[in-house]
Amino acid sequence: PCQAASAAGENIWTLLSAFGFSALRFLVALAISFFLGLPVGLAVGFEPKLDQFLSPLIYLLYPMPPVALLLFLYLAFGLGEVVRLVVVVMALFFQVVVAAQGAAKFISPTHVIAVRSAGASRWQVYWHVVIPATLPNVLTAARVSVGLGITMLYIAETKLGILLPPGQGLGRFIEYYTFRADIALAGVVALAILGLLFYVLLEVLERKLCPWKYVGVKGAGS
Repeated sequence: PCQAASAAGENIWTLLSAFGFSALRFLVALAISFFLGLPVGLAVGFEPKLDQFLSPLIYLLYPMPPVALLLFLYLAFGLGEVVRLVVVVMALFFQVVVAAQGAAKFISPTHVIAVRSAGASRWQVYWHVVIPATLPNVLTAARVSVGLGITMLYIAETKLGILLPPGQGLGRFIEYYTFRADIALAGVVALAILGLLFYVLLEVLERKLCPWKYVGVKGAGS
């Protein structure tokens, strides 16, 4: 640990640069996963016809590891920034879809009927019933999936980042200093810290957006 701390100090600017690149990649991938995965999951889970036709496809693709597709992704996107984002998005997207789909299926019909009886449109039903009912599950699933996302980020920055300098991603930083165990360990610690930060960020976001979930829970307001 002392050697890793010393090595981190000697390479602090490169390490901080690598941390920044990785953090930005993960943030963008997470945002894309929510932007695409949430509406897909809600629609498939709440609309019976979409559920009937799309659920088999989702369940077929969900367990497929993005690592197995690295060669095909490389052939499709090359070694640019897009392919690294795609790898992480693929890991997180289906977590969001499946969580939203599962939660939407178990929404109480009574709540839907009550809102529709008040003259609500389909969009208003989604906004006032479906999204609030499913958002806690989706955010929890995303938080639990941070570890998987960080793993895929590391793979993307090593296997698909061979042309990057060490300051453009923690995965590349670790691989570049493979034969300097002290420096590489500093990169591993930074990667763990990155995962922790996003885990905490999603937990805070969940508490802010879904306060009803924590009603009566000790320490919920802290």
